[in-house]
Amino acid sequence: MSAPDHLWLRYLPGLVAALGGAALLWFAPERRKIPFAVLATLLGLTSMEAEYWVAHGFPESEVTFFAGAVVATLLALALGKYGGLVLGIIGQAFFAYVNVRYGAPYLLDYVLPVLYGILLALARRELKWFRSGVLAVGRPEAIWLILVNGLTIWRTSVLDKWGWLTGRPW
Repeated sequence: MSAPDHLWLRYLPGLVAALGGAALLWFAPERRKIPFAVLATLLGLTSMEAEYWVAHGFPESEVTFFAGAVVATLLALALGKYGGLVLGIIGQAFFAYVNVRYGAPYLLDYVLPVLYGILLALARRELKWFRSGVLAVGRPEAIWLILVNGLTIWRTSVLDKWGWLTGRPW
C-alpha cells in the first residue's frame, strides 16, 4: 500500500496547512495576528515538504531550500510587522514565479499564496499602509491572488500537470 495509491493522502498535507493556518489566524489574539500568520506560513512550508514526500519521497535537493525558508520565516517572526510585510511580499512573488513558470499540481501551491497574502494584508494594516478604494487592506492581495491563480491554472493545464491532484501517478 503506497501513498500514491490512496488519493486522500495526497490532499492531507494541504488540508493540514489550510485548516491549521485558518485555526491559527482565527484564534490569534488581535494584537498577535502577524506572528500567528507567520507561524501559519511556517506550517504551510512544513506541509509543503510533507506533500513532496508523499508524492515522491523527500528530495535531498530540497533540504537547503527548506532550511533557508525556515530561517527566513523565523527571522520574519523576530522582526514583527516589518518582517511580516517582507515575508508576505517574498512569499507572494516566489509562488507567483514558481507556479506560473512550472505549473502547480499540488494543493499547497494554492494554499500557501493565500497564507502569504493574508500575512501581507495584516502587516499593511498594522503599518497603516493602505488607502480607501482599491488599496484597502486585502484588496490588492485578493486581486493579485485571483490574477496569479488564473495564470497558474491555465499554465498547469497547458503543461498537463493535474495528474497529482486527480490520482494519476506523478
